[in-house]
Amino acid sequence: MDPYVYKNSTVLINKLDIRDEQELIQVEAQIIIAAILDRHSILEQVNFFLPDSLQIVHRFLFNDLYEWAVKFRSIDIYKNEPVLNGLSISYSKASEIDHDLDTIYQWMKDID
Repeated sequence: MDPYVYKNSTVLINKLDIRDEQELIQVEAQIIIAAILDRHSILEQVNFFLPDSLQIVHRFLFNDLYEWAVKFRSIDIYKNEPVLNGLSISYSKASEIDHDLDTIYQWMKDID
């Protein structure tokens, strides 16, 4: 059972209790657009050379909608992407997120 979705559903549990997937997609897009327009309010908190900044940005974009916005996920995910003909991008396994982030940030330092 996926702890991030409503029972017998594929809709993410959200603070607005939206149960319709298309409505949630639209509301999420509006919230993200508003956050992007207000991005200057978090720029001083963000240093993209530190992994914590990803969580700061994620919280900034999604905290109004999802309780779990700042936390790393606890399950592996696969998300059908319409722009990829229903395929998913490759997500890190939940148990490997910290390791993968360390690898990416080390790589960034190496090519700086």
